Amino acid sequence: MYVRDVARCVGLTAQAIRFYERLGLVQRAPRTRAGYRVYSAATLERVQFIKDAQRLGFSLEEIREVIRLKYSGQSPCDCVRKMLNGKLRDLKDQIKQMEQMRREIATCLRALRKRSRLPHSVSLICPIVQNKRALSAVRKD
Repeated sequence: MYVRDVARCVGLTAQAIRFYERLGLVQRAPRTRAGYRVYSAATLERVQFIKDAQRLGFSLEEIREVIRLKYSGQSPCDCVRKMLNGKLRDLKDQIKQMEQMRREIATCLRALRKRSRLPHSVSLICPIVQNKRALSAVRKD
């Protein structure tokens, strides 16, 4: 298969396939006399694995490590399990942070609905963002 064929099969661009090759995630493809890369079906499977791993939040460096383990004769599954547990913990932390931010934004918007204008200062760009005292004043009104 040519690079465009691999790319089309997995829904990527030819540039992405060549990028993976430069990073060593995909084996270098032999070339035709005309200089075209010719990829095997194994490359197609490897690129699909990369896409699947990225969908789970793996970085290209993490994917490289998983591939290295696999082709050094070790099972990468324990490593993948540890990585996924870490990603799940990180997601839970991010969700908590985002929920806190959502509450702050909602509180801010509720306070702003009660007041048509906020006092502006020459030194402030926008008191909504920069001055919690202005918001506190809005909440008290």
